[in-house]
Amino acid sequence: AAVSEGIELRNAGVKINILLLSLCTPEEFEDLINFNITPLVFTEEYIQALAETAKNIGLDYKFPVFLGIDTGMGRVGCYPDEAAKQAKLITDSGVLKLEGMITHFCVSDSLEEKNQEFTKIQYEDFCKAVESVKAAGINPGICSCGASAALLNNCDMHFDMVRPGIITYGYYPDEITKEYLTSAHKDFNI
Repeated sequence: AAVSEGIELRNAGVKINILLLSLCTPEEFEDLINFNITPLVFTEEYIQALAETAKNIGLDYKFPVFLGIDTGMGRVGCYPDEAAKQAKLITDSGVLKLEGMITHFCVSDSLEEKNQEFTKIQYEDFCKAVESVKAAGINPGICSCGASAALLNNCDMHFDMVRPGIITYGYYPDEITKEYLTSAHKDFNI
């Protein structure tokens, strides 16, 4: 969630990729880069500021970023129809590399039909964003839209990576319970 948490993990010896799921401030860009923490980006200004910091540091490789897509959560990300433009800004920077694309399903933990339908719309919008980036000749990298609820209830929407959250603590996400999973997914081993 924070650059400081990523630094703590690096200092503890964690060497695998760390994806920062919240935005950091421009003052944290240097630490982000120096500790190899992969950020979300989505606005022209943010992409340019991060690229400028990377240039000033003098990296000898392209720094990986994930492009955030807002499919309905309303917090972080560009709109799906802006994805190709933002991906081009990333690749044209000369110092950044599009490592992946990400969105978040805001109501996938609800079993109400209207919310499940909204999750499907979010998925379709994310698919359109990914396809637009591909159509622009840019590899979208690792694509991810599923957190705990989608991991359990929307197996067809996983893409390349899922981001388990609350289930890592042993809790079911909201309305998705052991009883629901047992009845809805007969082949689900719990």
